[in-house]
Amino acid sequence: MTDVLIGLGSNVGDRLAHLRKAVDGLRSVLRHVEVSHVYETSPEGVLTQPPFLNAAVRGETTEGPQRLFFWAKSLELAAGRRPGPRLGPRQLDLDIIAFGDLVVATPRLNIPHAAFAERGFVLAPLADLAPDLVLPGAEATVSTLAKRVGRAGIERAYPPESLSAPR
Repeated sequence: MTDVLIGLGSNVGDRLAHLRKAVDGLRSVLRHVEVSHVYETSPEGVLTQPPFLNAAVRGETTEGPQRLFFWAKSLELAAGRRPGPRLGPRQLDLDIIAFGDLVVATPRLNIPHAAFAERGFVLAPLADLAPDLVLPGAEATVSTLAKRVGRAGIERAYPPESLSAPR
């Protein structure tokens, strides 16, 4: 089993429902799933779009990184995501932030995710789940990186239970 961290984001449609479905879908390929708080964040890049909800999931998998990547892309497609502008609005965005201590660099997949260390909307949820983790290529723990980047653009946080399916 390999420990993985996946970042989740949504800013189109029922954002929370998209994240819930993603967590449920990830449970098919992950064991011992933990979920971070859900953070409402200002968009970066394309600023004329709605705010995002961001979270992270930690779990263990027996799948390889490519298979997990394709599973994540299938969840995005099921949520209605279609090709659009880079950093633009999307129903669902799933990024593999870490896959054990593996480093992957292909045209479609980079692990650790290339810009994780500069993005508060990625680091805040990661710090909930793995504050002492040092990702390959990083010079500090996730919590130290999160403190450096700060909480600019993070508007609110909701408890991890927000991603539990309503009963």
